[in-house]
Amino acid sequence: MALLLGLGAAGCSASGGTAAPGPAPLPAPRPFQGVTHYSEPERAALHTAEEDLVAACMKRRGFTYRPQRRTTGDRTADANPYGLLTVAQATNDGYGITSTALAVRPPVDTNAREGADKRWKDALLGTPAHRVDVPMPLGGTFFHHTDSCVGDAKSRLFGPAYYKLYNSFQILSDAVIQKVRTDRRYLAAQSSWSTCMKNAGAEAGAEAGAEAGADADGFGGPRVSVDRRLRQAGQDPAEVHAVAGVELRLSRADAGCQAEIGLPAVVAAAQRDAEKTLGAGYTDELAALRALRQKALTTANGSAVPK
Repeated sequence: MALLLGLGAAGCSASGGTAAPGPAPLPAPRPFQGVTHYSEPERAALHTAEEDLVAACMKRRGFTYRPQRRTTGDRTADANPYGLLTVAQATNDGYGITSTALAVRPPVDTNAREGADKRWKDALLGTPAHRVDVPMPLGGTFFHHTDSCVGDAKSRLFGPAYYKLYNSFQILSDAVIQKVRTDRRYLAAQSSWSTCMKNAGAEAGAEAGAEAGADADGFGGPRVSVDRRLRQAGQDPAEVHAVAGVELRLSRADAGCQAEIGLPAVVAAAQRDAEKTLGAGYTDELAALRALRQKALTTANGSAVPK
């Protein structure tokens, strides 16, 4: 149990320590084959490349920008949008909630002093005079500033069409997820899962098992329970350790029930049907986004990034 081992290390370390490495990113299903999702190594490479490009853009405009580090230690960043969880992941790190609370490290703002300069901030983020509103699918709107170094960096790395394509599929993906969650097959699976979790109450802890099976929160019930308990635990190491134990028991029961009712297959089938409806007419755009995504990853993982 990496989570409990990590908690032990954190409790004994003078510096506070961190939890053990979290689980690998959850597999499909994700809407549109996960075209808007990037793994942790991919996020790290893209962040470094973008920050270098932002710094280069700011330098061209006569400003100094120090590349900003990323927040580290977030074990929940790769959580499946439907809450799918394997037994291996549950056994290793639960839902990643407690380990994230212990391990997350926000970066120090390396540009705090410069941020007080309006001209510097305008160069970085752009100005209202250069705002462009872009229509999105399903009646949404996305806007960006064409004079921002942040936008310049992303356009150079991904291509100028990426802004619209990425945000379009973010919106479509959210719509697919919501449609799946109202699909009769998904709701039937949720009912079976709820019964399974209640029956697993003895293993997961009577109170926690009952909470996890509550219909009000559906598949998110266990995470709600762990979040609430963690807030109540505060900074007390013993209480946090107890929450970690609850999280592991709940997540193992959750993963077992998901497997028992065949939830991944139910979600995959419902998602395919949702995508046929919501993704109709976006075939070319999806192919274009995949190509831009691959281009950016290839560049970010290469030795040279275009300035």
